Amino acid sequence: MKSFDLVYVIEDDLITAKITEVHLLQHAAFGQVQRYQNGQPALEALQQAWAQQAQLPDLILLDLNMPVMDGWEFLDALARQAWPYHLQVCVLTSSIQADDLIKAQAYAEVKGYFSKPVSTALLNEIVQLLS
Repeated sequence: MKSFDLVYVIEDDLITAKITEVHLLQHAAFGQVQRYQNGQPALEALQQAWAQQAQLPDLILLDLNMPVMDGWEFLDALARQAWPYHLQVCVLTSSIQADDLIKAQAYAEVKGYFSKPVSTALLNEIVQLLS
């Protein structure tokens, strides 16, 4: 059994999303990966999985700056719902703004804030943080 059987990657840049997916699939701690181009389809997938009593993600890797529903809007939507267990979100962003880090830490779901790109070392850090 993987530490994180299901991971959602919410990232609008297709190349970054694919690279993140490849790194996750090559890492022993991560299982299945589902990619979403913004928060809206990811939120809909979460709601559908919950309604159908299907598997919810063990980890959500979330970009902040995206079209349609950005990372902040996604986090706000998560916070408004009562999930059956505490979802774990790690922000994975290109933003190095201190204000973004402080704002992200205000969300109970956010367990970490990391800069892109993803790497094996970064994934190891996430595993250690969330274990």
